[in-house]
Amino acid sequence: MRLSTTALWLGLALAPLAPSAGLAQAQADLSYVPAFTIWDVKFGEPITQIPLSAAALIACGTNGGPPSLELKDFTEFGKCKAEASGLHEVFFTYDDEQDYIARALEDEYRFAQGGTSIYAHPVVFTVLVDDKGMARGIRIVTDERASERDRRVAARLADNLKARYSPWSPVCEDIPASDGQLPVGTIFIHQICTAESLDGDATMRLEATYFRKKGQTSISLETQKVQKNYFQSATRLEVVQSPFQPDTTPVR
Repeated sequence: MRLSTTALWLGLALAPLAPSAGLAQAQADLSYVPAFTIWDVKFGEPITQIPLSAAALIACGTNGGPPSLELKDFTEFGKCKAEASGLHEVFFTYDDEQDYIARALEDEYRFAQGGTSIYAHPVVFTVLVDDKGMARGIRIVTDERASERDRRVAARLADNLKARYSPWSPVCEDIPASDGQLPVGTIFIHQICTAESLDGDATMRLEATYFRKKGQTSISLETQKVQKNYFQSATRLEVVQSPFQPDTTPVR
């Protein structure tokens, strides 16, 4: 099912309903795992390795932000302006049929691998493509358009990704607060991890943040009202094939 909209994120649900036989069958189908995921992208092979049937939306990426120019298929990667590295960023979402099934059922959880998510975190992911149409990297950024609840735990996605890349022996550095940055409550996270693949063919950069930027407060000093979403919380992963290097653009 190819839709022109991105998959919807499901939060905590209401009390489960008693499904009919048909709905029960649909609910059972929530074990669905996409046939092709971002982890299946093979560096050095054409971007067209991604089956068209696996994508709900294909577009030019915006360095971890929402999609821009919509593309007919992956062969149109050249319409996406090359970054400073020379690579073109191609955004896509998984087929979101299962997300709509879950939403219709008011399911009490979002399945970890379905929809445009990684380890149950809503994300934006893109493939980095050279001028010859070869995949040279992937970029995964937590979706800043997600709910406040999901944004609050966005930095925790980094824990899953560090575990995934543990064979690469990542080296992590905690970055101290600067420029008026403050903890959210008592928690301040700004960590950058880097690593090379065992064969030296690829480089990984992972950044996690959770803090308040300069001027962000939980309570408005003028109105004394609670200010939701006034915090920075994100995870950004980039893995690229040599000789390319990960972009060091800070997470949003």
